[in-house]
Amino acid sequence: MFRFKVHQLQLGGKHYLLLPKLNSLQIGTLARRFSEIGTVRRGATLAVSLREGTINVSDEGTCWSSIDPSDAVLPAIPALLSCPKEEAPIETIKGMYFRASKSKAGLTFHFLPRLESSSRWQKLRASDGCALAPDEHALVSFVLARYKGSCEMITDFYVDGAVPVALGRKRYFNSRLAPDEVVSTLRAVGEKGRRNSYLPKDAKIGPGPFSSLNANDWFEMFSDLGEWCPFKPV
Repeated sequence: MFRFKVHQLQLGGKHYLLLPKLNSLQIGTLARRFSEIGTVRRGATLAVSLREGTINVSDEGTCWSSIDPSDAVLPAIPALLSCPKEEAPIETIKGMYFRASKSKAGLTFHFLPRLESSSRWQKLRASDGCALAPDEHALVSFVLARYKGSCEMITDFYVDGAVPVALGRKRYFNSRLAPDEVVSTLRAVGEKGRRNSYLPKDAKIGPGPFSSLNANDWFEMFSDLGEWCPFKPV
């Protein structure tokens, strides 16, 4: 079970907090907290306007702002974590974390990490940072353990055939690794090993062959993400 721990990052002049996925009860709890300190707007994201600036929170589990959001958000964390889990179909929960597609070459998993994507991916690599949350790390490792091909990853270490790539002032490599080597080196937020691998910018693994992924495997996977995933598969 994964206990929630606060992780705060600064990228490109913006402040970010990694939050759990947020269910409807948690969004309501956070909205009430925000209403005590500023003007609340609810749309695609939950936002609170303060004198100093605006803080945004998505139900995917990301908080971002041009100002430090700690004083506004962190006091609400105990209440968020005390909310009961919300039941949801397993396919709905899967859709919060990844998309899968089939082709003649096999399956492709396109992961949907909170921060490890788009321009933020580039900034994280350039700053020698990592924002892969524990639940995301667990899911990628779960999928990789069933993958039968080689994986194209970004690494901070050289393997045969790897191509150097400069990201900011940091040097990395486009590398092909066996799945077990990815699992043993995949970096998560708040951690750094001697050898580290990272999802590629598009957060895709495949196409390739996978061993059987049955319903019970997925239920166990998404039932064991602790405080980072407030949804219970049904």
